[in-house]
Amino acid sequence: MKAIEFMTKDVFTCKLEDNVEDAAKSMIERGISVIPIIDESNHLTGIVTESDFIGKEVSIPHALASIKQLFGQMFYFGDVETIYLQAKGRKLKEIMTRKVTTITPGESLSDVVKLMISKNLKRLPVVEDGNLVGIVTRRDIIKAFSLIAK
Repeated sequence: MKAIEFMTKDVFTCKLEDNVEDAAKSMIERGISVIPIIDESNHLTGIVTESDFIGKEVSIPHALASIKQLFGQMFYFGDVETIYLQAKGRKLKEIMTRKVTTITPGESLSDVVKLMISKNLKRLPVVEDGNLVGIVTRRDIIKAFSLIAK
């Protein structure tokens, strides 16, 4: 089975100049956990996920410690509300993840599952010739399971 057979084809996207607050509202209203960010030519340029609103641990090279970042800022848990207020008007291009692991529509189910496990990913944008054509989420993997005939 190929990704094109089980991927979500109708993907909600945002543009680079859209702001964080509008993206968050769209995620809530649509019940989605990721928004691919595209340019004017429909080329995938990054993604924003629900984990961007929680923060990330970032390793410091050659150090035993890591720092916590939220929307690209170092933070302590007492600072979350302040950072949220400051982030609402920021452009998605400022906070999105730029290095996105992607797949092609012809990727096999086995390769998709292997990639998701090895990189601990919950979703994979599907790109053809640089253009976003779909996304595979964990729910789509369940859909693939249900599509496989006995």
